[in-house]
Amino acid sequence: MVDRRSFMRGAVALGAAGTLPAGGKAADKGALKMKLGVLSDIHITPRNNTARWEQALRAFDKWGADGVLVCGDLADYGTAPELKLVADTWFKVFPGNRRSDGRPVANLLHYGDHDCSGYTYRHCKPCVEDYPDEAAMKKLIIPLNDRKAIWENCFREEWAPIVRKTVKGYDFILSHFSKGEPGNGAGNNVPGLEEFMAKQRLDPKKPFFYSQHRVLRNTAGGPYMWGQDDGKVRKLFAEKYPNCVAFCGHEHLTGAEEAAIWQGEFTCVAVPSLSYCVTLGGRENGYSLADKPYVDPKYMMPAIGNGSQGMFVSIYENAIDIRRWSFSADAATGPDWSVPLPVPGKKYSHKRRAAEDPAPEFAPGAKLHLSVGKGKSRAGEVRDFVTVRFPAAKATATTPRANDYEVQLENRRDAVVRVLSTRRVYSPGYSFGYEKDDKPVTCNFPLEDVPVKDWIRFVARPVNSFQRKGGMIASEWFRFDGKTIPKNLA
Repeated sequence: MVDRRSFMRGAVALGAAGTLPAGGKAADKGALKMKLGVLSDIHITPRNNTARWEQALRAFDKWGADGVLVCGDLADYGTAPELKLVADTWFKVFPGNRRSDGRPVANLLHYGDHDCSGYTYRHCKPCVEDYPDEAAMKKLIIPLNDRKAIWENCFREEWAPIVRKTVKGYDFILSHFSKGEPGNGAGNNVPGLEEFMAKQRLDPKKPFFYSQHRVLRNTAGGPYMWGQDDGKVRKLFAEKYPNCVAFCGHEHLTGAEEAAIWQGEFTCVAVPSLSYCVTLGGRENGYSLADKPYVDPKYMMPAIGNGSQGMFVSIYENAIDIRRWSFSADAATGPDWSVPLPVPGKKYSHKRRAAEDPAPEFAPGAKLHLSVGKGKSRAGEVRDFVTVRFPAAKATATTPRANDYEVQLENRRDAVVRVLSTRRVYSPGYSFGYEKDDKPVTCNFPLEDVPVKDWIRFVARPVNSFQRKGGMIASEWFRFDGKTIPKNLA
């Protein structure tokens, strides 16, 4: 169980007198106004896998959350019994919607696509075992029944497709996921949002918080992220609501990824999953759903773990601080983000960060080490590899830690150097406590791809989230005999 002492590790205090890194002194931020727990994609299943959900809620209770926002995908297979498990756990921790200290806590949950997009229980073995009668089961499927009545029965509150709630003077607009309704056949937009927003009288001097399940197109996570909406909501907020701070789920993108926060015409954050997280694609040991149909079998390394994650947000008069947290590792997954107010700002603009954020750097004296041995590819094949091993590039006062690493095999003929193979890898502790991300990084090259009796070397460079590369470390040039590594390089 996470406790408050461990959460404050790293000289971070979340009380009114506390300070958070990356945002200046607490006095610069003004008074602390509200604290918010944020989760997404909790994916509660029929056999009561509520332990992590309860752990997160109890952590938010101890940290003094005034509200808990969950960006959809509550019930994994979209059944009413699953949603009741979600609600029962909520009221177990927050009876009468109150924290253990008696103060109110707002329910800011909403449906996601797993809750409302289709009839999927036949893919769930426990569902079939518990409800073998399909006709009876259909009466429990949320999208096949009255999703309003099911919600109200579980959470004891009135339901509407889009709702506005106010917590300690801050407005929250919550859009429940819908699919198959008029104007939303693919489930990638929010029917009626523009009309709903036009009726609200939001304070133009204050940020307001918006949440929907799918990430707003070409915002948090960047343009390559799967599962984005169709862009209509971004267009609406860009034109009329610059002080929007949006929290979205669906992507499961690990909070360790710096591109998970975006600022353009407004601000958007991709919230990691409490169930399991993913990385961006293209890395040897990453886990990206976009990779899966195409290149997983070609990757030479098993996927790293990413664990169960969430966020804790402190809203001050002059800033919004976002702590990224691994409930699996009981540690922060990256330095806190601090968004200056008023919004919008450009501090977390992807374009600005690509141009200005410094590259990570290896520590002085860092070296590559090489070995030959057997290992398993992503597809589980036992292969012979040359494995490159090197220390992680940790954060310093002037440089960030590496997001991932570029590792290359080079060949030299006279004065001409050619790159024969390029691979990208994450460190093994990438998505867990970033301050403890100090285990060696490894990268596998199939033995048959490494030239024999020719001059070769291996090179590694740390890379930030916006593709800026730091200085390289390299092995010495050597002639490989196809079996062993020279002792001075091992």
